[in-house]
Amino acid sequence: MTTSALPVDRKRAWLITGLLLAFMLINFADKAVLGLAAGPIMEHIGLSSSQYGLIASGFFLLFSISAIVGGIISDRVPTKWMLVVMAVLWSVAQLPLLAPLGAFGFWVVLGSRVLLGAAEGPAYPVANRAAHTWFPDRDRDLVSGILTIGAPLGVVLAAPGLTWVISTFGWRAAFVVMAVVGLIWVAVWLRFGADGPAPQLEATKEKLVEPVTGTATAAPVPYWRILATRTWIGSVLAGFAGYWALAVMIAWIPIYFAKVLGFSGAVIGWLVAIPWGLMALSMIIQGTLSRSLMNRGVSSRITRGAVTSIALLLCGACIFTSLAVETVWLKIALLCLGLGMSAVAVPIGQALCSELSPPGRNGGVLGAYAAVYSLSGIIAPALTGRLLDGAADPAEGFNLAFVLCAVILLAAGVIAGLLIHPQSDHTRLAKRAAKHSLQRSPAPTLAVGDR
Repeated sequence: MTTSALPVDRKRAWLITGLLLAFMLINFADKAVLGLAAGPIMEHIGLSSSQYGLIASGFFLLFSISAIVGGIISDRVPTKWMLVVMAVLWSVAQLPLLAPLGAFGFWVVLGSRVLLGAAEGPAYPVANRAAHTWFPDRDRDLVSGILTIGAPLGVVLAAPGLTWVISTFGWRAAFVVMAVVGLIWVAVWLRFGADGPAPQLEATKEKLVEPVTGTATAAPVPYWRILATRTWIGSVLAGFAGYWALAVMIAWIPIYFAKVLGFSGAVIGWLVAIPWGLMALSMIIQGTLSRSLMNRGVSSRITRGAVTSIALLLCGACIFTSLAVETVWLKIALLCLGLGMSAVAVPIGQALCSELSPPGRNGGVLGAYAAVYSLSGIIAPALTGRLLDGAADPAEGFNLAFVLCAVILLAAGVIAGLLIHPQSDHTRLAKRAAKHSLQRSPAPTLAVGDR
């Protein structure tokens, strides 16, 4: 019996997916609101580019650690309640920004973003964990892609509205809006949210725990063996590169549009939505294409590994080309393509983690994946701020930051194409687990009559 044959309420599964999509939408709107309000905040507090970069990076300071811890906990605690706790903390993290900031403004904003990052760290792996329990493996690329669409949709829907709120009511009002929206989601999730039939799905997964001989039970696969596979390393490096571009886009693109290209706040809200809209489109195309190819028997080395490699190479090339053109709208189009579509590597990596992981290891592996790729979120915004402060003008600083981003994307694209091979790594892990289980099995005893 395979996972696709298990009785699953498909309508309920897609309802849960829709709620988790809204969860991720709020998640990234919370991330993006700082960038949208960056200009007024920097002016109000008197921040330099380096200080603002540190605040933007501060979001990811505990993000990686909480992603690992949350992923492991999700293997033991119902994801329904983990999601409730996280969403409540998101709303609480906005409250310090409503107080008078004064001389401690830098530290108050930094502390708020660190708390928000700690609460959001496990969001993506836990949301994927919750959704994957409702679907067989062949559907998980599509499901992970849908959840990742919550990121761009959150900004596409929120950027124009939040920009209007900021210009009309002040930057603090935008954070109030996000706090209220988070609490509304919690109320709806408590009514309709639930974990899927994970025990049945995992018990029948055709993964590493299937016994190879008659009485031997396969040993649990250590986390480190999964994380040492070529596929996991290739996918996490690809995710690191894609998230680097995403972190730059979240923190700095609104400022780039204002300071370098000279657009006003009202227009910036709509311009910011462009790369996020392209990201959503790329997620839909990738998820649909991957599912179609896998249903036709195409290996995941192609549907996941090759697609990741090609996407990152194209994105790096787009960013490089944007620096060479003079036409403003062509520059914007190429830059938005390169930054927006690079994040397609993240949901593919999530699906690869699920493909490699045996029962009881999926949440931890997904958490480790999120923890490593999100490290680029700590580095990219702060380094971009330093480049801006050290440059002769904002245009030169942004050009240096975009060149660095393009190089990282191109290098990761090559590495992903060379390393990602899930079938080979899956077979190797299964053989190791089977060998270890045979070594642990007690030798058979002979009955008296057999002597």
